[in-house]
Amino acid sequence: MPFLSAAGTQFHYHVDDYSPPWRECSPVLLHHAAGGNLDRWRAWVPALAQHHPVVRFDMRGHGGTPAPSSGVYRLPSLAADISSTMDGLGLEKVHLVGASAGGIVSLRFAHDYPDRLNSLTLVASTPRLAGLGDSVNATVWRRTLEQSGTRAWLLADAEKRFGPNVDRQVVEWYAEEGDKTPAEAVLALQACLLAEDLTPLLPHIPAPTLILGSSNDEITPPEVQELMASQIPNAMLESFDGVGHNMKVEIPGLLSERVLRFIDRIDGAE
Repeated sequence: MPFLSAAGTQFHYHVDDYSPPWRECSPVLLHHAAGGNLDRWRAWVPALAQHHPVVRFDMRGHGGTPAPSSGVYRLPSLAADISSTMDGLGLEKVHLVGASAGGIVSLRFAHDYPDRLNSLTLVASTPRLAGLGDSVNATVWRRTLEQSGTRAWLLADAEKRFGPNVDRQVVEWYAEEGDKTPAEAVLALQACLLAEDLTPLLPHIPAPTLILGSSNDEITPPEVQELMASQIPNAMLESFDGVGHNMKVEIPGLLSERVLRFIDRIDGAE
């Protein structure tokens, strides 16, 4: 496994690049969600890496990257980890794609480091984790994590995370991958994100932004997607039916192709 020394830790990362070597191709950086790791994006890589270098890394405390030594997460530091990873890999600017909690970190990065972005894509994300849908209870989330661990937490409300037609093997794989991240790390990250409200920052995010949401998402519901689309100056929203919050692993081919068209349009306009 490749590791990158940056910001006082060792980030587990992958770079996949099958883009034409005779062209200068802008890189794409994929940021996973809470309880995830870089492998959550594996089905996205084939479509994207044929045209762009694709960078994935494990957030602190997730997958192969150690947790913060203090055990405490801070959103500005998580955003700075993206910048540190880019520095370590010699990347000046990227197209950033963040999913769910990774989208919250990506929103903060887009605000704090606007000169390092070509574009921003948010997949089933939100500026305010405390604004969960009415059927989702963060207190129950915490209790499940404390008592039963990450795998049980991810399976406990699978009907809210996935659409009705998902292959059960996808759900099981998703939960098994999540179990690679200790519940303590997920709890600490959630505590950080539940205390944050990035809504006031939305009008100050200049990057061209693509928002991908599920019309059936109970964790980051449609009204949140519409809020971001209305407040981010250069944003567009696309909604998908029949999938849940974890749409990125339900319809990876469709979403990765949509992101590819978006970033290629941005590159073509520059």
